[in-house]
Amino acid sequence: YGGGWENALIGGHTLGHYLSAVAQGVINPGLSEDMQGKLKERLDYMVDALADCQKKTVGSKACKEGYLFGAKLVSTTELEAQFDNVEKSLANISTQAWVPWYTMHKILAGLVDAYEATGSKTALATAEKLGDWVADRANNWSASTQGKVLAIEYGGMNDAMYELYKCSGKEAYKTAAHMFDEMSLFEAVLSGRDNVLNAKHANTTIPKFLGALCRYEVDPSETVYLEYAEAFWDMVLKGHTYVTGGNSEDEHYGADNILHGERTNANNETCNTYNMLKLSRRLFIITGDKKYADYYENTLINAIMSSQNHETGLTMYFQPMASGYHKVFGTLDTNFWCCTGSGMENFTKLNDS
Repeated sequence: YGGGWENALIGGHTLGHYLSAVAQGVINPGLSEDMQGKLKERLDYMVDALADCQKKTVGSKACKEGYLFGAKLVSTTELEAQFDNVEKSLANISTQAWVPWYTMHKILAGLVDAYEATGSKTALATAEKLGDWVADRANNWSASTQGKVLAIEYGGMNDAMYELYKCSGKEAYKTAAHMFDEMSLFEAVLSGRDNVLNAKHANTTIPKFLGALCRYEVDPSETVYLEYAEAFWDMVLKGHTYVTGGNSEDEHYGADNILHGERTNANNETCNTYNMLKLSRRLFIITGDKKYADYYENTLINAIMSSQNHETGLTMYFQPMASGYHKVFGTLDTNFWCCTGSGMENFTKLNDS
């Protein structure tokens, strides 16, 4: 890439989204058998390439076995440097670390999606080796180190590790997933206090509750994790959601019920919409409550289908709510955002619900 987010320390997140998008395409009944076959070839190629990269970690002095990543290197001799820096609260996004666990979540989720869609043994084996690497690190954190890690965006690492646990049954993955459960946040949301979400980074927060819901899916006896997810969904819908179904201003939640006062050219981050739809779909499957399906329909039409330039396939970062602004779509390299990655997934699963 000539520029954009992939040419930075956050590089690699798009690969994970692309894996998931292609995996969804392989099983999308709206595609022809020929197109599904071509996507399957593409998916196998990517999974095999990742597995080959992973083999090179065996005996490496630069990283532990199983490690996979896709960003520009902080160090050519210490490939895990971004993760080491996060554990030291070193987070300069140009020189130290740019949310590496967020990127790791996308790569791991892409591998798991590839396995779940196609049954690829290579995808599962690669995901398990990467999961071993995650568990080896996370399960050895002190409470202090865990706090430092959870203070920096980590995507849905809990969700991804619980999903991997569903596939493999390896207890270390479930334990590691729980290391990414931010219990203080869960309890604060469940309390229903006013302005709990004020000033929180929205797309950091939503996947944490996808993880809580996944823990409930793993063990339905832990009903409080379902309650965490339901309470969060209600809180976002009641106090932070525009008529389109989107939320946030400049990637953040504001105080409760001030949406009109926060209308700018940077509302409705599309990644947030992507994650809210994932949460709504799964809550509807579990509860059968039509409010989740109603929200899904409205938001799919108004905030997802409207997020793509149908001539180029490129997608939007924000959906402005203030008057006088127009849509801004990504470009092939220099404007290449988080929402470019999730946008790839959005348009291979339009009919999945």
